[in-house]
Amino acid sequence: MQMVILRRNNGGETVPLTQTRAEGYLTELLTRQRKRNRLGPLMRSLSKAFDGRGLPTGRYRYNGFPVRHASAGRDGAGVTLFYYVQNDTLKLFAMGEHMEGRANVTKYRITIYGQSGSDFDMDSIIAI
Repeated sequence: MQMVILRRNNGGETVPLTQTRAEGYLTELLTRQRKRNRLGPLMRSLSKAFDGRGLPTGRYRYNGFPVRHASAGRDGAGVTLFYYVQNDTLKLFAMGEHMEGRANVTKYRITIYGQSGSDFDMDSIIAI
């Protein structure tokens, strides 16, 4: 399986990347944002996504596909990947982090990058 990363705000996409190449690309992104404390959770989230352990994201859809998420870490040092699967390729389009929520609702905030004009815009809250 490979991953294509859709750049923020519909800014194009990468070529298909192996897990190792996706790790490198996203490590650069976190480093530029001074969020290197999230590298461990990034690696764990990517492993979950590539291993098929991502979870459904409720009613949310992106580009017409049901959204999945893979998450690791908490308390300001976590990473949640939002993606969909198309033709056995993971399409990553937003990144954020887990938030505290009520017992029956899990919440995430888009804090690393998102897609303007969608439910996954920067600072949006995703509630499942």
